[in-house]
Amino acid sequence: MQAQKRSDYQREHRRRPSRKLGWTSVILVGLVLLGILGGHHVINRHARQQALLRNYPVRGVMLDQTDEYADFNQLQTNGIKYVYLRATQGGALADDDFNNNYTRSIGSGLKVGVYHQYSFSSSVREQEQNLKRTLGNNIGDLPIMINISYYNDYNAETVDRKQLARRMRQLVAWTQRYSQRPVLIKTSSANYQVLKQLPHTEFLLPRAKSGRHVTFASLAKQEQLYNNGKGSDFRMTAFRGSKVQWNQYLQVLKQNEIRSDAA
Repeated sequence: MQAQKRSDYQREHRRRPSRKLGWTSVILVGLVLLGILGGHHVINRHARQQALLRNYPVRGVMLDQTDEYADFNQLQTNGIKYVYLRATQGGALADDDFNNNYTRSIGSGLKVGVYHQYSFSSSVREQEQNLKRTLGNNIGDLPIMINISYYNDYNAETVDRKQLARRMRQLVAWTQRYSQRPVLIKTSSANYQVLKQLPHTEFLLPRAKSGRHVTFASLAKQEQLYNNGKGSDFRMTAFRGSKVQWNQYLQVLKQNEIRSDAA
């Protein structure tokens, strides 16, 4: 009987380590699986980022006085090719940081553009004079951009698009004569439908949209990446083409400018 008790105790004693070993194995396997899944997630995210960077290799940023200090040389190092600086808004406002940003951006290796924030309430004449007063000869290398975005009580339901088209026809005509370049309009897809026939215009639309003279795209927040995979500190847009096409685009702008000067 005593021997039987010892035998039962020994069997029970031997079982306990095996249970501990079993749980340890389960935990180890779980950790390995988590590691594998985490690795796949990182690899897949990197692959998606690289695909996006390949699709839009020419990227730029938009800056205004609400943004943090921009190091233009660092932006160029991070793969940014151009920058658009807000110069004016409506009929009277000038961006507080425009002159400083413009001066610092020259020589950074970035192509520089300037933009005007369109006002639905200011007259077109007032907006033209505000641009002329603020810009002088500082019109950069790219088409002047007019950014049309809704604010306050102005929205897709309250804005008369036919009236918008009439006002923009006048503002675009003046801006084109002033800069001797086409005018870039950043707007919604709905507004594009009533503005796309305006002469001397190009468009910047959400990236999934395409159409006549849509040369630039705005990117969703998760798509705004530097070449190193880090998210952009600023609003990012992209040229809808390859690096070769970007250089061709710049060359055409320059040639048209030379012809206009000669005339």
